[in-house]
Amino acid sequence: MTDEKSVIVKTKESVVETIKGAGDITNALLELVSGTLVTALRGTKAVGTEAGSLVKDTIIGSVQGVSQVGAEVGSAAKGIIVGAVKGTKEVTTDTLDTIGTSTSALIKTTSDVGGDLAQTAKGAVEGAIVAAKDVGTGIADAAAHATTAALRGVKEVGGELAVTAKETVVGAAQAAQEVGEKALDTIGRTAEAVIKTTGEVGGDVASTAKAAVVGALQGTKEVGEKALDTVSGTTNSIIKATAQIGGDLANTAKHAVEGAIDGAKAIGVDTAEAASAAATSAIKAAGAISESAGTQVRNAVTGTIGGVKVVLKEPFK
Repeated sequence: MTDEKSVIVKTKESVVETIKGAGDITNALLELVSGTLVTALRGTKAVGTEAGSLVKDTIIGSVQGVSQVGAEVGSAAKGIIVGAVKGTKEVTTDTLDTIGTSTSALIKTTSDVGGDLAQTAKGAVEGAIVAAKDVGTGIADAAAHATTAALRGVKEVGGELAVTAKETVVGAAQAAQEVGEKALDTIGRTAEAVIKTTGEVGGDVASTAKAAVVGALQGTKEVGEKALDTVSGTTNSIIKATAQIGGDLANTAKHAVEGAIDGAKAIGVDTAEAASAAATSAIKAAGAISESAGTQVRNAVTGTIGGVKVVLKEPFK
């Protein structure tokens, strides 16, 4: 069995040497991590748990090396994740497991070295999507797995869930465009993962819902999606996910509208239109669950929110 310490140390040393002479850190790390894993896995014929340990230790060594040379872990995270998937695809068919294991290790080690957790989470989601496209795995599933692992990891180390939620959604939107996919489906699955994971770890669902909508608008501004469609789709996913975890639909809906307003301000979109899109979508999604739920949400999002008068777009059926 491979000595765990030697994998971490050797990877760290290789990363330090590679980054010092690299112009493109992302691609340099991608190739290094991939090559390291290919060699280690072939050399040990590791499978299952042992393969997972090798992946984890390679990620730990990579982050330590990045930190040692003074580079930002968040900027390196994308290349590390793509490299992990590329390096393991010949010995495992479970890309999603690799993404989850790698993201968890990334977040934990980023915390250990004092890095930016939210930016690392963003990079992990971006890397998951790019890697999924390369190996033929669904990009929405990959984004959701990376988001889930990132938020769980951030919660474990005491980081800010809402900030991380925003950045994972931004990363999902940007990476979906990079690989030539429509962003809306990927954003929706990522927002859903944000809500479900927040609920599972005992976080504040309403605050991460707001952050997810802000992130969706920020991300789609850069990838060209229609802002109001983004608001509607993201809010729909958030309400459905909140219902699935038994959360407070009314409170979540109100915060989603607040997120639409804040996000719209940031990118220069009409705040009243964004608020209307979020509120209308929330009512439709809640009404599909039950009449009572629809009424509760309607009451919560009617009136003035964040200084903006919310005008609903009826009918809802």
